[in-house]
Amino acid sequence: MMIRWNDNSISVVSLLKLRENCPCASCSTIRLQLSKSIKISNENQIKIRNVKQIGNYAIQITWEDGHNLGIYEFSFLKRI
Repeated sequence: MMIRWNDNSISVVSLLKLRENCPCASCSTIRLQLSKSIKISNENQIKIRNVKQIGNYAIQITWEDGHNLGIYEFSFLKRI
C-alpha cells in the first residue's frame, strides 16, 4: 500500500506487514500470546476488499477474507 501524506512524503507498506500487524483486539491478543506476528495461511488474508477513512486519524481495512476489525491510525501507518 502506498500512502501519500499531507506533507507530500510517501510511505510504502506491504499488505502482508499490514495484516500481520493488525491492531484489532483479537489479533493483538494472539500476537501477545504467541509472542510473534499473525500467521498468514490464505492469500485472501492479504488482499484488500475496501478501505474506509475513520475521521481524520485512521483507516479501516476490510480484507478479502472478511476481517475488518483493525483501525489503522495514521501515526501507526507512518511508524511501520
